[in-house]
Amino acid sequence: MGVNLHTELSAIRAQENDLHYKDVLIGYKALLGQSTEGERILTNLFRSKGNEEKLDFNALKPSHIYHIADIETLCINFRLRFLDSKLFRGTFPVEAIEAIKTFQSEQNREITGFKMIAPAPMFKLAEKDKDPLLMVPMGGDYYYLLAKWGNDLHPLRKVLVYPFRDFESLLKTVFAFCLAVALLFPESLIRSNQDTGTIMHLRVILFFWMFFSTSAMTVLYGFSRVKNFNTNLWKSKYLD
Repeated sequence: MGVNLHTELSAIRAQENDLHYKDVLIGYKALLGQSTEGERILTNLFRSKGNEEKLDFNALKPSHIYHIADIETLCINFRLRFLDSKLFRGTFPVEAIEAIKTFQSEQNREITGFKMIAPAPMFKLAEKDKDPLLMVPMGGDYYYLLAKWGNDLHPLRKVLVYPFRDFESLLKTVFAFCLAVALLFPESLIRSNQDTGTIMHLRVILFFWMFFSTSAMTVLYGFSRVKNFNTNLWKSKYLD
């Protein structure tokens, strides 16, 4: 079973225990709009710069409203990007177009501001085995979830991208890896007949040797490949 980004984002918001989510709709006013067709919607999607929309709060679902802090946490945890829809290179399915049509009808206006949450490759080429989220900026750092499609993310994605969250996560990963190897390494390959120290002393020495060498190789690889952390990439328009 894969990871559903909508469910994950809702869980992150729930952990914040912030009671004002249902009140953020107050103050948003509806503006008169014009009817649109599918072609007009696609044009807006591929030209959108993520501009804020003034929405009719009576027609919105509070459960679909997310703060930028929740979105940032989701993107960092799963190494995703949160960018304007004009940069999206995936395919907008029929259900997404229909969701926009319905939303515009409920809001009685044309929506032109769209943001996307998706893995970085989907902003360069079409990949149908991902789980993108289409959102509308509401202002005040809040976003309204409009549609999602595709398959769920791989359940291990959060674990696999954990080292890339930030420098602290990378250091923890290297530490845990070296500690596990030092503890599980066969004693027969560590100790010789001439060694007089205890096996634990030898494992401590092995751990520090592995930690420093692995850290050095990790830093060398990161600089050579110009890799960056999720905390710096989640709103970046550039490659890693």
